[in-house]
Amino acid sequence: MRLADRFVYDDLYNSDKPTFLYFWHGKYVPVLPLLQGYRGCVISSVSERGNTIATISRRFGFTSLLIPDLATRKSMQAMLARVRQEHTVGTAADGPLGPKHQVKGGIVWIASKMNAATIPVSVASKHKFVLSRRWDAMEIPMPFSRVTLLFGPPVTVPNQLNTVQLEHWRKQLEDGLVAVDQRVERLVNP
Repeated sequence: MRLADRFVYDDLYNSDKPTFLYFWHGKYVPVLPLLQGYRGCVISSVSERGNTIATISRRFGFTSLLIPDLATRKSMQAMLARVRQEHTVGTAADGPLGPKHQVKGGIVWIASKMNAATIPVSVASKHKFVLSRRWDAMEIPMPFSRVTLLFGPPVTVPNQLNTVQLEHWRKQLEDGLVAVDQRVERLVNP
């Protein structure tokens, strides 16, 4: 297991600048153990699946925050207050139910309100199980497989976005994560 371009995150982490990590839902399994030792909060949905992710997150030393799938303004404000207390926040950009590899608008909203360095993160495994019947085609590294986590370049999403700007940034964050995902796959499987 290795972290590639770790300096991207370490420089921000050591400066105490708020950071927002986002990744694909189908690749979150190795993200948590690879980032063990850092402090942060993992956001997931209020559901049985979200509770499982929260339990796994706590096992690796992270706090967790469960939010409703259809968040109200009040729940988003409560979530934002909690997020602002955390150093690093991470979540699946296309979760909890997809569509696969499509960044949700809520991710852009959180990033803009946090005034944080927003960093795409992806992992690749040399040998893996792919749960192809799931909507996210979840990838689970096989034992002893080479696993690499890659940090993409950080961006800061501006605050007070209108609808057109929100879609522009949603697409930009999506393109950034696709690029990091493709790059890490080439690193592991040249």
